[in-house]
Formats: sequence, structure tokens, C-alpha cells
Amino acid sequence: MASRGDIKFEQVQPRLFDNWLKLNFEETLDKIGSFTKLKSKDYFDEGQYPVIDQGDSFISGYINDNELLYKGDLPVVIFGDHTRVVKYIDFEFATGADGTKVLKPIRLYDNMFYYYYLKSLEVPSLGYSRHFKILKQVKVPLPSLKEQQRIVAKLDTLFTHLDSLKTRLENIPTLLKHFRQAILTQAVTGELTQEWRVGKDLVNEYISIKSDEFREVNNILPQEWVALAFSSVANIKSNLVNPDSYLDLPYITPDCIEKESGQLIKEQLVEDIKPVSDKHFFEARSIIYSKIRPYLSKLIIANYEGLCSADMYPIKTELKLEYLFYYMLSSQFLCYANTAGTRSVLPKINQKGLSKIPVLVPPKKEQTEIVKRVENLFAKADAIEAQYTKLKEKIDSLPQAILAKAFKGELVPQLPTDGDAKDLLAEIQKLKEAALSSKPSLRGTKQSVKRKRKVKN
Repeated sequence: MASRGDIKFEQVQPRLFDNWLKLNFEETLDKIGSFTKLKSKDYFDEGQYPVIDQGDSFISGYINDNELLYKGDLPVVIFGDHTRVVKYIDFEFATGADGTKVLKPIRLYDNMFYYYYLKSLEVPSLGYSRHFKILKQVKVPLPSLKEQQRIVAKLDTLFTHLDSLKTRLENIPTLLKHFRQAILTQAVTGELTQEWRVGKDLVNEYISIKSDEFREVNNILPQEWVALAFSSVANIKSNLVNPDSYLDLPYITPDCIEKESGQLIKEQLVEDIKPVSDKHFFEARSIIYSKIRPYLSKLIIANYEGLCSADMYPIKTELKLEYLFYYMLSSQFLCYANTAGTRSVLPKINQKGLSKIPVLVPPKKEQTEIVKRVENLFAKADAIEAQYTKLKEKIDSLPQAILAKAFKGELVPQLPTDGDAKDLLAEIQKLKEAALSSKPSLRGTKQSVKRKRKVKN
């Protein structure tokens, strides 16, 4: 967060084309209409007229009383004095509360050109302070109206293409999520290794395990596979300890794990949190599974020893650890976990419910092959996701780069038929004279006051 003294205005506004006129910001503003400032408690979720305020959401709420609407010429530009959000409004609207600045450029500006210029400004954050004072210090370019319109047309075209590209890109994370889940489903039902099993004399080492009672299996298993109760192949290693004796170990809580991905997203030590109650100690090569809100599917493989919260189960297994991990990440396991909860307000899977979930168990050799194939396919998905992330970062930076190019005069050509800067200067002078003539003179006001005093006397 910057302070006002740190602001370098050459970094706030883009470099402007040398041959354009540049006006002080306040010179570019026309009179605005009247409006009522509405507080958020006055908004409805639905209604006839939209409410526009300084928030990130384009429309913040609705009202039904047309007497509360903005009364003035449209379009206008909204600037968030606290948020720095810029919006272009060309429809009937009501105005939000404090911090919502309504701006109307003088008639020498194309309204969209003006909006795009404000969008190009890199106004630094001053926290929840006022930012309009920063705008007052910037220069606003004034090309001819024809050139402004060409710039707007070009920007509209580029941003339409950019929005279309963003929409297509937004589908990639969902596609990758579905791809990974499809791989897991194929892996834990035997489909992924169906061809691999052909001609192999596989023996399932777990077929002789005496299994505890488990819920009905909804799948037709390959011949070499067996269904066993979770409690028969996995062991919940409950070992509560005083965290004060393990301050230098990792500490895992449900919010450290990304839902459905099996990824740790936050690393912390016991000494960072200093929990007061006893926590589970887990050994290296354990699955750490969150029993709270099982529908979130939060679990990881911990290749180190550490502590986890009492809302998590440390799990060891007789199976190949990665196979059980992938099984627990799959939609097969999730369907069982979601219906084994003991609460409605805060769903939680208890140890009894977990122990009765069936696990589909292939022979050891096939478990190893399944893990290898899943890891290979997930690595390809990860590579695509990394490319997507880089491309998204580039695309997210493009709007400012395009706007900077536009206001350097590099987006469209300057044409001799656009007119002379002298004409614009003359227009500006006329606007100033018109503004001055519309104000009552101070001398006239004083004379009027004197006349009123004489009448009273």
C-alpha cells in the first residue's frame, strides 16, 4: 500500500502522444446531474432499477423508486473513491453511497474514450483512503473527436476478442478437473489397466484377508480384484500429543489442503499456530484426511512426520499408499463418504462410517501399474495447467498494455483530416467562457444584497 508522498504521477498515467493536447483533469469535467446517495441497506436483491456503487460488482443491487434515480445526461463514468473501480454507465441507475464519484466529461470527449483513459490509469492503493485526489493531478489527452472515435472502435474490437479468448480459457480448469476425475474413476474400477491385465497371471494377495462388514459395492469388479472394508486395509493412527513438545514439526489443518486436488496449499509449523489442545501425531508416509465436510474431499500424502488437527485422520495402509490415496480422491470413495456423515449442520464422517466404506483392491502389481499410469497422466494435466496459468497471466496483463499503446498514439493512425489543435483550443476557450457566463458575478451578487438591505431599511 502506497502513501500519497510515494506517488510518481508518470507511473500513474500512461505515456501520452506528444502531439495531443493535454488538459488538467478538472478541466475535463462537465456538470453532473442530481442524485441521492443510497446506502447498501437501501438496496434489494431484485428490482426495477439497478444501483451502481464503487464496489467490484458491476451492479450492487436494485431499487423500485424512480425518484431515487440519477437525474442527468447519460452516459457517465463512475469512479470508486475508495476502491479505484471504474465503470461506464449508459442506462438509468441509482447511485450508491459515499465513495461513488459520478463523472461527466465535457463535450469535446467521446464518453467511451474518457472511460478507457481512466481505465488505463495505474492508481496506487492508499488503503481505504480517498483516491479521487490522485485523479486531480493527472493530465487527460485530447485528440480530435474523430481520432478518439477511431481509438474507441479499435479498443472495442480488441477487447471483444480478448473477452472471447478469456471465456474459452476459463473452461480449461474445469476440463482438467473432469479429466483428472475420469482418470481416477478408470483407475479404481480397473478400466485404466484393462488391456495391461491381458495375458498376465495375476494373484491378488489380499483375497484371503478377513474383511470387516462393509457397505454394498456398486461396481462390477475385474476378476482379479476384491472388495474389502476400509478398516481391513487401512488403520487410523490416533495418537494425541501435547503440541508444546513438537513446535518444530509441520502442522496440518483442513484449511491447509485444497479441496478435491490432494494438494497442500499452506505450510505452517506448530510453533506458528501454537495450538492449545492435544493434536494427532502422524508418521511419515501417512494419508492425512479431513473428516469435516467430507464432500470437500480434502486429503494429502505427508512424506514427513508432523501434527494434524483433531478434525483429521492420520491413515496408514497395507496397500500401496498412493493407490489408497487415489481411491480416496475418486468419486467412488466420495459417494460413500458423503452418505456416511453424522451431522446435517456440519457434516462429519466418524471412524465407524469410514471403516465401512468398501475399497476396491487390485493385486499389488496392478496397484503399482495404476499408480504409475495415474501419475503419468496427472503430470500431463499439470503441464497443461502450467501453460494455462502462464497464458492467463499474459492475457490478464494485455488490457493495460493495449490501453497504454492506445494513449501513446500507436493504436490508430493520426490523419490530416482530423482537424487542427487550434480548433480544439478555440472550443475549450468557448466552453470556459460559457461556464463563466453561467455563474453570477460576485459584483452582481453584492449589489443585489445591498438593494435588499435598502428595501429592509
